[in-house]
Amino acid sequence: MEIKNLDECKRWLHMADMDFGVAEHLFKTYYPKPCEIVCYHCQQCAEKAIKAIIIAVGASGEAPKVHDLSYLLNQLADIVEIDEKYYDYADTLTPYGVSVRYPNELFLEERHAEKAIQMADEVLKWVKSILESDENNE
Repeated sequence: MEIKNLDECKRWLHMADMDFGVAEHLFKTYYPKPCEIVCYHCQQCAEKAIKAIIIAVGASGEAPKVHDLSYLLNQLADIVEIDEKYYDYADTLTPYGVSVRYPNELFLEERHAEKAIQMADEVLKWVKSILESDENNE
């Protein structure tokens, strides 16, 4: 995989890092825990991380304006190896990107937020490992 838009890719990763940092901070410091907001930022982290790869491979200068993480992963299926667990994570995280914006759509507990943080962290690390290994191969 040749990285075509490195600067733009790095901007997307920076945004993903910030979303992850916000999710962790809110989970660790707020009481009661704002589980819906934590889960929202976890979905955003994963979305922006995946879009960083899409940008890296040259998606016409911009990432698709889509929030469905499985759809985004499918855009990469022929380019990078994707472990099935990331599709499972996508199925869990995707609703957090939209449904939590509306009161009473999802009822989330601390365990959901904790799991969302773990999934977002794994997606972010996976994306970074792909991009770092590709940078090192150039």
